[in-house]
Amino acid sequence: MPLPLPLIRLSIGLTNGTAHWGAVKDGVPFTLCATHSPDLVPIAPNTAHQMCQSCRRGRLALSSTPHPGTGEPDARPAAGTGKGAVGHRPIPGHLLGYCGKPLDARRSSSRKVCANCLRLSDSLAAFQRRVGPLLLPPDEPCHGGPDLLWAPRGRANLVTGHRRDAATGRALCGQHLAGPNPGAQECAPCRRRREENETARQMSTLPAMRKAASGWDQRPLDVYEDRAGALRPGDAYTRPDCADRHHVATVAERGRGSHTDLLVYLPGEDRLTEVRIRRDRLVTVQRPLTTTE
Repeated sequence: MPLPLPLIRLSIGLTNGTAHWGAVKDGVPFTLCATHSPDLVPIAPNTAHQMCQSCRRGRLALSSTPHPGTGEPDARPAAGTGKGAVGHRPIPGHLLGYCGKPLDARRSSSRKVCANCLRLSDSLAAFQRRVGPLLLPPDEPCHGGPDLLWAPRGRANLVTGHRRDAATGRALCGQHLAGPNPGAQECAPCRRRREENETARQMSTLPAMRKAASGWDQRPLDVYEDRAGALRPGDAYTRPDCADRHHVATVAERGRGSHTDLLVYLPGEDRLTEVRIRRDRLVTVQRPLTTTE
């Protein structure tokens, strides 16, 4: 059996331009979106490239864990449309179509299927037939450990790691970030800001979240499936690829980006942590029922 090929970033330009996810087999580059060029070459992990959106969704489809709940239907309608509208193929575990459209939680009853969803689905199937087994790069963790540091975006110093600010999506020192950077040395300005933030959280937020989480299973709860972008403070949620229940303390309001940033309490570890999760990630929401006297 052949060894799996690593899924890597490919681009014509070494430092900027459009990057694609793909693999090189027998010297020939292949991409998830079926972009063909003999000039595509592997590039470094942290560069100033813009990632091809079709390849980004393709990697998500290859690496995501399906949501167990009500199962994964073959097609869902786009968000805000009726269940009889054109059906879109959902990326596993997400209310997001292969075409990039946000989807409704209902199953589609239409016989029509989105052509763009089929195009990317066919491209992924052809890619897997050509390259065989794949070694996927590690995905973003569900929630970071207390010592998680991040790398700056672009061709920058990777020896120094930064603390991420969930409210802005940037480092506490203001830098734009690319992804986790384990093993780095902590940025001094980030460390000072983190110590200030941690003091406030330990004194006020952590005791309040402990109290809210105590006796949670004995409370009347509304339990349903929804996208992570619908979460609000006071909710708890679970996802199939993580055993923890996450109690939401704060939600950063940052417009309509692809991700939402949360501060959550983990009862099993008795700690607060920042979470960056795709808005269209399908999660099981637990929301306390409001009662009237």
